[in-house]
Amino acid sequence: MTLNPLPRRPPPVHDELLSSWIGRLAKANHCSVEQLCGYLSLKHGKVPERSDDLEHVNWARLCAAVQQTADDLIAMTLPDTMHLPLKCVSRDNFQICTECRKQTPELVLRHWRFAWSLSCETCDRPLVARHQTENVSNRLLTRAANGAEVLQAAVGNKDFKQMRRMDLTVHVMNVLGIVHLTSLMSGIERERLMALAAINVGLRRPILGAAIILRGNDGAVRELRRVFPQHRRVIAKTRFLSEHLDRRLPERWEKECPLESGDLRKRSRTKASGRALQAARQAISELGATADRHALLVRADAIWKRSSGVDH
Repeated sequence: MTLNPLPRRPPPVHDELLSSWIGRLAKANHCSVEQLCGYLSLKHGKVPERSDDLEHVNWARLCAAVQQTADDLIAMTLPDTMHLPLKCVSRDNFQICTECRKQTPELVLRHWRFAWSLSCETCDRPLVARHQTENVSNRLLTRAANGAEVLQAAVGNKDFKQMRRMDLTVHVMNVLGIVHLTSLMSGIERERLMALAAINVGLRRPILGAAIILRGNDGAVRELRRVFPQHRRVIAKTRFLSEHLDRRLPERWEKECPLESGDLRKRSRTKASGRALQAARQAISELGATADRHALLVRADAIWKRSSGVDH
């Protein structure tokens, strides 16, 4: 038995999520979402969002009631990502486009749920997280945008190797206490941007990025060895590079500016280490994480000399 078409059927917006459209159908027909799902014989009155939510639906009844084809309805669901090695599609509305919502209240578009979406594909405005962060740096925004780009490409190309590397990067950042495993879909803007930026740096210069973070943090190194025993060799290499970054410039400074007092030498070494780290960070900021290692060291050396008052 088929059903008569619903009296009121506002057309779906391009890329609208099926659950969003069913919610608008219910409102237009003056009933609750649960009542409408029951009327449409949807499984347990559940609002469908993924394709597997429509496995046991009576397509003849459903399509007749909403006047859409089965292919059209399936295209409105979220993609199946259960088999992917990285969680990148959310069941939660962690971000929206405020302008599109103004035009169509309670609207949810599919791509708003994707971890790599930073702007609305309908109006090209930035998507707004549930919890906005003030004073986000342009550098973080750029790195996050690059991370989102490579994430989208990996998912689109079904590049499981790249996705496993991304997942490992997120796990490392989680162990270091920088992000959570679900930060790619976090409603906290800075947390999500940090996760996307970590993916970008982790793919382009993973050893260098981890070395800067691990500098002087023996506890984090031990935790990484515990959580990732199969990567002990890489962790050892990263730790060595971290120590190398810490010592290279200060040792040169000590040779050029020797100190007489042991206590003064110790205090100055600490200050030099701080200046050296700041110089390394500024060099990476100026040249980018993908720059040649030698070019980074040369630029950091020049910055360090300028800040320390050492003559060229």
